[in-house]
Amino acid sequence: MQTPADIASKIRSELSITDPELDISVGSPTRKIIDAVAESISEAYFEQHLLSYQYDVDAKTDADLDAFCQLFGLARLAAKRATGTVIFTRTVGGSTTTTVFIPVSAEVRSLSSDPPESVLTVTPAVMGPGVLSVEVPVQAVDAGPVGNLTANAVTVIVTPVDGVGAVTNVSPITGGMGQETDTELRDRFKRTVFRNMAGTEQMYLGVALDDPDCFSATVLGASKRRREQVQIASGVAVSQVQDASFIYDSPVAVGEDIDNGDVFLRDFDWSWDTTVNPPRVVVLNATAMPNGILVDLDFEYSPVGSRNDPANGITNRVDMWVGGQRAVEASQSVVFSSATVFSATTTSKFYNGRYVRPNATHPAVANVFVPLAFGPILTMPSTLVVAGTTYGIATAAHPLGTTVGSTKIAYQIVHDDTADGYGVDSLYGLEWSVASGYLPPNNSVFSISQDYTYNQLIASIQDAVDKWRLVGVDAKVHQAKVFDLRFNFAVMYDRSVSTSVTDADIDAALAIYLSKVGFNSVVQVSDVLQVVHNVSGVDAVRFLHGADYSGYNPATPNAYAVGIQLVVGGAVIASFVDSPGGFTKDVPFGDFELPAFDSATKVAKAQNTFGN
Repeated sequence: MQTPADIASKIRSELSITDPELDISVGSPTRKIIDAVAESISEAYFEQHLLSYQYDVDAKTDADLDAFCQLFGLARLAAKRATGTVIFTRTVGGSTTTTVFIPVSAEVRSLSSDPPESVLTVTPAVMGPGVLSVEVPVQAVDAGPVGNLTANAVTVIVTPVDGVGAVTNVSPITGGMGQETDTELRDRFKRTVFRNMAGTEQMYLGVALDDPDCFSATVLGASKRRREQVQIASGVAVSQVQDASFIYDSPVAVGEDIDNGDVFLRDFDWSWDTTVNPPRVVVLNATAMPNGILVDLDFEYSPVGSRNDPANGITNRVDMWVGGQRAVEASQSVVFSSATVFSATTTSKFYNGRYVRPNATHPAVANVFVPLAFGPILTMPSTLVVAGTTYGIATAAHPLGTTVGSTKIAYQIVHDDTADGYGVDSLYGLEWSVASGYLPPNNSVFSISQDYTYNQLIASIQDAVDKWRLVGVDAKVHQAKVFDLRFNFAVMYDRSVSTSVTDADIDAALAIYLSKVGFNSVVQVSDVLQVVHNVSGVDAVRFLHGADYSGYNPATPNAYAVGIQLVVGGAVIASFVDSPGGFTKDVPFGDFELPAFDSATKVAKAQNTFGN
């Protein structure tokens, strides 16, 4: 804050330099003018400070912060009470022929916590004659993390129940959370308050990113605008868009500086060719647009990750692709049916080309598809017993149709890999081999429970989106397609730094870099090398290539640690290198694809071998 005296003093100091003869003594007309001006300036400073504070969420705490956030429809999240289940058991030696009633709000307690924590039953329960125990849902009395109790902590029955002699919680009682702190409320305010306009892209992003397990999100509608720089070569310039399903004929702009109006004239200087994908600019006036010239290209397209179909008038769909996981166990009783099989017919709902296995290959035509209820699927039991026969899940070492001991390797996970896929109501399940003896009996019933997990984050965000979307808008949330990358380097190390420490720092730096790359991005060779070179202990770095291996075969680059490689289940399935040299290429990602760090190979080199 600037007081009137401070401001007046500064004015007098400046005047004494610029006009030393001016009378600024107390009582002089000039001094009175200076004091009046200083007073006005000080009041303006004060009002500006108050205004800044009034709208500065970082300056507010406690009730003041609550009142400010409520102006925008945000309220502090209250503390949550932990929930779980406990098992009531009949009194040892007591009657087992009577019916035992357990009321709502029956209190039981844990003595292992300090102070002892109580939980209450939230539903009534009955143990009929011959039933020795019953499991009942409970909720902590106290809100917050104090109500989180470890397994077998609840042992004391506070509310006497006739016929019940013991109680325990086999599983932990969890979910207790403290009231949202000032810091957490400010952070949520900044991430969501200006994104809550229903139907807007920012609204959808705000809803998704408000979930703590979602680290990235993108929204795809009927069209998406793309701006890129391309170079004219042999009279054409091809766009580098990776995943366009539909290219709009207009609007399209081409120029050396589009933002400042330096554009070329369509159908005179150039034409727009959408008969190919990716589309391209075709030069009509080579004088204005000679080979080698760099131009800006701006156009609209519909991504393959969008369910919209502009060519057929479908433009009301919104697709959100989100990065993140919340693994939740599921169980399901399944009736095996061999009626649904993968087809080679491209128009079929079960066309094998629209489904994908974890190893990025497609299911085999004629194999059986067994849909499941909970997805997107993360893990599946390694074995399933159906009608007395043990079947196993396929792996890289043991593909479908093989046998390990007495276990028939018969099934593996598949997902719909189209714009309809990876959502709560998408198609996902098991591909079952039709090899002789590998199909269970038709209509046989089996259960899938332990080790069956799915990504519950997608359902959670879908529920949140459904509360915000506009009527008539078909909004669907999908799990992003994540690709694990392996990097292969030749490294010259600084001998003053531990190699193992440097290697760990390289891995950490690459993981951080990839986490920031995001959707519709390119992992560029130059960026990766810069990230690694900036790590302390790295003197020089380059990618390994074909010349580093005696007898390198460019037809099988996956067999060598070269460049950047795509890894699935520990196995390399694609290498982003050229042929024949095996030199590294940039890795592009589509509108619904994210890169992730798998590992990095580092081969130590010295100056005399680094260039080999």
